[in-house]
Amino acid sequence: MPTLRDVAVLAGVSTATVSHVINQTRRTTRETRERVELAIRQLDFVPNAAGRALAMRRNGVAHVAQFRAVGGVAAVAELEEPAAFSQPSQATAATASVGASRMILRLVRAAQPIPRVEIARRLGLNRSTVTEVVKPLLVEGILREGQETLPAGVARTSGRPPVALSFGDLNEFFVGVSVGVRHTTVGIATLAGERFGEEEFETPAEHEEALALMRASVKRLCAKVPGRRLKVIGVSVPGPTDAARGRMLYAPHLGWRGVDVAQALSVKPCGGEGELVPVVVENDATAAAMYEARLRLRDASEAPPSNFALVRSGTGIGVGLVLGGEVYRGTGGGEGLAGEFGHMTIVAGGKQCRCGNRGCWEMYASASAASSLYAGDRVQLGGQKPPRFVEIVARAEGGELRAQRTLERLGEYLGIGIANVITGLGVSRVIVSGRLVYGWRFIEAPLREAVGQSMAGRISGWSVEPGEPTGAGLGGAVEVAADEFLARVVGR
Repeated sequence: MPTLRDVAVLAGVSTATVSHVINQTRRTTRETRERVELAIRQLDFVPNAAGRALAMRRNGVAHVAQFRAVGGVAAVAELEEPAAFSQPSQATAATASVGASRMILRLVRAAQPIPRVEIARRLGLNRSTVTEVVKPLLVEGILREGQETLPAGVARTSGRPPVALSFGDLNEFFVGVSVGVRHTTVGIATLAGERFGEEEFETPAEHEEALALMRASVKRLCAKVPGRRLKVIGVSVPGPTDAARGRMLYAPHLGWRGVDVAQALSVKPCGGEGELVPVVVENDATAAAMYEARLRLRDASEAPPSNFALVRSGTGIGVGLVLGGEVYRGTGGGEGLAGEFGHMTIVAGGKQCRCGNRGCWEMYASASAASSLYAGDRVQLGGQKPPRFVEIVARAEGGELRAQRTLERLGEYLGIGIANVITGLGVSRVIVSGRLVYGWRFIEAPLREAVGQSMAGRISGWSVEPGEPTGAGLGGAVEVAADEFLARVVGR
């Protein structure tokens, strides 16, 4: 189980401060309290009830409260005094280890092979916590240990090579389906990130035809890897999904509404026997945020940022939210709707959007909006079609002033929206992903100026950085599938 020290290390405070926050025995700053509560949620830490009771008695508090995690949100519930002295149940202890297990498995997947000591260092956990989580996974064959191998040409300086962790059964694989407005890509990959094949086709106008093509593609790709077991299918879609992550609610650019993607793509494992393979449907910006989070987990020398917003710009704009190291999708009836910032109004009475609104952010700051910005409202192009985004970038790099001004205007609009995201969510780190990154050289300065002029610009520590221009489509879909598998391994 995670310890008080684990929480302290992850939050960057002393164990005494963690104790004060939990027991409310001393006033702490709001920022410190939020960091500690975030670390508690990440680790699913459950404080010792008897210790809490003793602390409350020392401070003359009549009732004893037991700190627990409810649905990922820290909560305090008042209990009768005798009950507070009982130890946490075995079920509670098991629940407490789920968060640490999930973090460790994600890191192993992102950076395998990786030694236990490195896992403990990067995640700020005790080695004993890592060992406690890893042992049963080794016994079950989910993980395996072996001598760490160095890249070719790199010599070991001294000592024996450390024992490193990686996933044990690489016969399991996943299917990712990235549904785009113009193209759909289907691919297969393993937990180690190996890709064994992919197919691409133009996305049909009718969803029935598109789903039939996806299903056929999944079956063809599965046939290419006999002897391997399909575990989960992940689908990224250009629109919000329902709370169960099975239906796409609405895709404005495709005109699709209420499409039951999971049911349409349900297949039996390769070979045709057993239960239907789980299908998880995720908004493409959220899937891209999961993909970027894994890349940063792989490349980070320290613990990666646990809170960020990903702005994905292509045909439209979507925002994926990562809070406390977990993707945030909304709550209650709004679950699955979080991040639809592309359709917030930034120009009153502005351009007509496909969603039915006017002046939506994506009409001014998406990659596809660059063409209309380039053409302008009154400028004629001699009957020619306005250039697409990649061509505008090429012209800007070639010195064309009109193309450069177009990207600068786009950057300004992008910055206005990002400032709203930072201010509205209180998340100060933003990653920009998608085709827009190709024009970052011209977009960055006006973007930062726009953010700097806003209320968000007065917040110390805000940052905007470029992510991956490509790869997050199919990569995000595969990530959705792999993360669902890991969640099932640790029992969520």
